[in-house]
Amino acid sequence: MDGVTFQLRWQHLCKNHILRIVLLLCLLCTTQLTHAKTLLLLSSKVSYYQEVAQSIQINASAQGIPNNDFHTLTVEQFKQQREPLNQYNLIVAIGTAAATEALNHESKVPLLNIFIPKNAYDSIHSSNNRITTRKVSAIYLDQPLKRLITLACLLKPKAKKFGTIFGPISRSAQPEIEMLAKAGGMELKYDFLSKEDNPVSTLKPVVTESELFIAIPDHAILNKAIARWILYLSFQHKIPVIGFSNAYTNAGAIASVYSSPDDIGKQAAEDIASWIKDGNNSIWNPVYPRYFTLSTNPAVARSLGISLPSDKELYIQFKQKEAMADDK
Repeated sequence: MDGVTFQLRWQHLCKNHILRIVLLLCLLCTTQLTHAKTLLLLSSKVSYYQEVAQSIQINASAQGIPNNDFHTLTVEQFKQQREPLNQYNLIVAIGTAAATEALNHESKVPLLNIFIPKNAYDSIHSSNNRITTRKVSAIYLDQPLKRLITLACLLKPKAKKFGTIFGPISRSAQPEIEMLAKAGGMELKYDFLSKEDNPVSTLKPVVTESELFIAIPDHAILNKAIARWILYLSFQHKIPVIGFSNAYTNAGAIASVYSSPDDIGKQAAEDIASWIKDGNNSIWNPVYPRYFTLSTNPAVARSLGISLPSDKELYIQFKQKEAMADDK
């Protein structure tokens, strides 16, 4: 065999080998997509949506559900690829945009909406007539109001006058929080605020007449507009603020209670596993987050003369107080 013939045969063998590898990789990718049973639909590539998706997969794996059971797409990718939804057994929509997109498709695939404010879910739910033909549920992003009251009572147990401001959305929470405050022997000072109102003139009387202020989430635009005034006025009048995000704590609230992407992802994974493996249909009852995080601002606490336990100790005390309230 001359050198030229040997070289040609060698090139032919190499090409065949490479072709086999490429075909094998394509087959593996196709198999993984074919076996994907749950679509994780993200509202965008924003980091916290990705963190929720990662948390679901990590915690689901601990529950015995392999990673290749999940297929992750953003809403933009989903629209470009025109993925058929009916190939999945479950869709998990992460965020409001993903929930809206999933519900706008003619599909009977069960849909779990997570990391979505309760008011956004209620609005989508009430305006979409397709929901009656499929299983749809949610894990809200908001905290139950009693958690805000519980945290307030732990940090300033002698306070008898709580203040808050209701926006266009949160005003529906007025009866519940007023009832919770009354049940705890407290008086609730409050007012209503819209985007057209002067925030200072509305907030100042409420803050100055309160011993502690509770910030309640509303429209994102309104949240940002009034947060700095709440924190400014409360600092000026030495009134502690309970917030609803870690950003609120970092900006000057004495503490906040919220559910992190990992908290929401963990709950979703557990509920999905319970439904898939045990047929537990409680997943189809919309709920507030089971897991939550507490953050504190020791510097603000010191300036207000309030003694703070460590975050770990506060969490234990909080869980105990919450459990006692649930037993009543």
